Amino acid sequence: MRADLLIDNIGELVTAESESGSLRGSELGRVRRLGDAALACFDGQVVCLGNRNEVKAQLQLTSDATIYDAGGGLVTPGLVDSHTHLIFDGNRSAEFLMRCQGKTYAEIAAAGGGIVASMLATRDSSLDRLVSLGGLRLQRLLESGTTTCEIKTGYGLSLESELRMLEAILHLRKQSAVEVLPTFMPAHAVPTGSKKEEYVAHVIKDMLPAASRMVTESAVPTFVDIFCDRGYFTLDDTKLVFEAARELGFSLKVHSDEFVSLGATALACKYGAASCDHLLNVSEEEMAMLGCCETVAVLLPGTSFYLNLAAHAPARRLVEKGAIVAIASDYNPGSCHIFSLPFIWGLSCLHLKLTVEEALNALTVNAAYALKLGDRLGRLSPGYQADVAIYQVSRLEEVPYNMGWNPIKAVFKKGRLVHNL
Repeated sequence: MRADLLIDNIGELVTAESESGSLRGSELGRVRRLGDAALACFDGQVVCLGNRNEVKAQLQLTSDATIYDAGGGLVTPGLVDSHTHLIFDGNRSAEFLMRCQGKTYAEIAAAGGGIVASMLATRDSSLDRLVSLGGLRLQRLLESGTTTCEIKTGYGLSLESELRMLEAILHLRKQSAVEVLPTFMPAHAVPTGSKKEEYVAHVIKDMLPAASRMVTESAVPTFVDIFCDRGYFTLDDTKLVFEAARELGFSLKVHSDEFVSLGATALACKYGAASCDHLLNVSEEEMAMLGCCETVAVLLPGTSFYLNLAAHAPARRLVEKGAIVAIASDYNPGSCHIFSLPFIWGLSCLHLKLTVEEALNALTVNAAYALKLGDRLGRLSPGYQADVAIYQVSRLEEVPYNMGWNPIKAVFKKGRLVHNL
């Protein structure tokens, strides 16, 4: 068996037990835990894993092969962040202080904060600056074990600035070691001075076609997302955007049930959306619908933590109902300025009551399915992409246990070392 990469001396290698498909119900917590292990890869794909002596006995290493000593550390698939807003300018640190004094998300937005505040800073930002800021943030994600990352527009809220954000994401896709998936989200909020109905019409008639032309030229699969919630966009708005986006060939996502339930989750299931995200207030009926469809339930525990909310997404009920549950960061300038998926992993165990194994699979396998990439990444299994996170701890439980410290030692993307302490 030929190999151009051997990761040896692994204390514990952990990956999903099954070798294909998204994970529902009890399957979410099933993993393979291999001690004293090795992992072999060739041409960017996993070819063999198991007991280190048995793996090495099978291999024929190429003349230029890389041999990496994991030092007895933990190895998992590279982490997948399926929901971020990391393209923005400015910061909203003042809002954090307001929140510490008891102000709510809605009160801060009414006072001129929130998404519109980021819009004002981002609209004035150049393409080069957005790319530079985005590159620095992506490097931090990479150093925390993230190998694949979705990035949304949504802080421009005008044709020119939304397309500039999308162009910045496409630049980052070409130049970053992190695999970047773009999402076009002009329906993130209604810009100041605009009427909602007129803005939705502008999104449909002008913004979506222009974005479609840009991504078609780049041959990059792209999602369209919309914030369906009280004070933002209605269910009827969401239907209109879904219809227009689907006709243009976009895959669909939706910010759903964060503050109230408007029916967006049911709509996402009906339209075959890739995911519906947030779900703090998802209904029992819609949880059951998620259990019967391929739309992924993406939960964002960092946001409910950062907003200091008493309640969190009903992860255990969603798992019991058979939904495909994924976890993501929601990294953004205001409501969740957290980029570290190991930290989010800890929050998933503490606040969502997921087991450490369930959280790993939600951050790898199911997160990959939320991006329609589950057939090639999210697992360490023969034929899958060699995206690998290597940790400075020896066992899986130590990752959430060490919240607040980055446990990542090294990262491989497509079999290439892209970060090493």
